[in-house]
Amino acid sequence: MDKAYIQAFTAAVAAAILMGTLCVFVRESACSAQLCSFARFSIGLLLIGVSGVALVCGHRGSLRFNLGAFVSGIGISLCILFYFLAIQHTSAGIAALLPATGPLFSAVWIALLQHHLPPRRDGLLILTAGLGIVLVSLFSGQSGNSESDSLGIIYGLLSGLFYSLYIMLNRLMPQNITLLQRTFWQSMAGTLVLLIPLLWDNGGVWENVSTGWPWLVGIGICQGVGVLLLVAYAMRRLSSLEFGIVSCLEPTEAAVIGCLLYSETLQPGQLCGFVLVLVAILAKAAMYRKVIEPTGRLVITPPPTPTQQSPEDTEFYTEEEPNR
Repeated sequence: MDKAYIQAFTAAVAAAILMGTLCVFVRESACSAQLCSFARFSIGLLLIGVSGVALVCGHRGSLRFNLGAFVSGIGISLCILFYFLAIQHTSAGIAALLPATGPLFSAVWIALLQHHLPPRRDGLLILTAGLGIVLVSLFSGQSGNSESDSLGIIYGLLSGLFYSLYIMLNRLMPQNITLLQRTFWQSMAGTLVLLIPLLWDNGGVWENVSTGWPWLVGIGICQGVGVLLLVAYAMRRLSSLEFGIVSCLEPTEAAVIGCLLYSETLQPGQLCGFVLVLVAILAKAAMYRKVIEPTGRLVITPPPTPTQQSPEDTEFYTEEEPNR
């Protein structure tokens, strides 16, 4: 087995595990979602910025501005902000599950870029996930407060929407944009965007910072720079099927943590919805055969046309030959 593949797979597993523990950092810090999300990006920016300046000193122009990386940073920062808000309003498992719908939203982005409706199998998967989300929202979660749970579900879906934007921009980014460049500009964009809600409320968001700062530092180091680097590396090597399967570790782990540490439970209806959304995410990942790697450009072509199957029923990612 290819060494680079093993390293990428390990990076994806590590990123999923770190993200699955995020609910612990947020709840133990007792800080606002705005402050937690700002810490995640600002601390990462500080760490990566120091290494970036050192790199620029030795390699002029290594961190030149890249719009795609910057916009993808806005996407992932808003994804995290809404994820943190979801954690504070609903159970950890559901809060982690809904952002994982990003790959399903990505199918909609692809359809919009190509100016046609999504393939019918994508439509079925989106309907399946939608049914699961309806079931999740119809039953009260661990808090027993249906209004709070509904708000958490809305935040979770918004998180998934912005996560899909992040996925698409990373897939479409040229291969010559280095890992450092991506992470630096993503951290920069996230810090600037998340500074807005901090300045908007000059009182409430700063509560508990004196006691929760160690957890904030942990969020910045582990879930900030650590996860960004791991995910960016993994997405350059793994297929959508592999990355999608590994990513499903996160909501499962979060649900277990919520059950063991915070005595959270999923009602039978919510559990059925949880399973439906998880199945839709895994099935969506399985529909992708290849992801273009080493050029980094996403290419979608119709499959060979068999007699019994319409080309729109299956999505294929084809691989271009690298320039030699």
